[in-house]
Amino acid sequence: MRHPWSVPALLALVALAGYFAGAHPVAAQSDTWPFSAGETVTLEFADGATRQCRVEEIKGGFARCGNPADRQGSTIGRREPPESWVNIAVVKGLTRPMTQLR
Repeated sequence: MRHPWSVPALLALVALAGYFAGAHPVAAQSDTWPFSAGETVTLEFADGATRQCRVEEIKGGFARCGNPADRQGSTIGRREPPESWVNIAVVKGLTRPMTQLR
């Protein structure tokens, strides 16, 4: 014998079970780098090239480098220096000046 209330009740139970067993929010894994924003570091690349970088911002696997000399002096009529981002995954080595070592 069929009960008219059994189908809606069964659907409601399945919906609740799906809701509670469903996917949970995923938290992004935070990358920890050996430097932080504001530090000046020397980056060494696989081809042997080096570059001095004052880290202004870190987003994911990229760091935005700035040159402090570009931001000195009068700002009237001065163009903003172009943004320069470095992929940290391709950096072979990193050194800091002795005054910044922790």
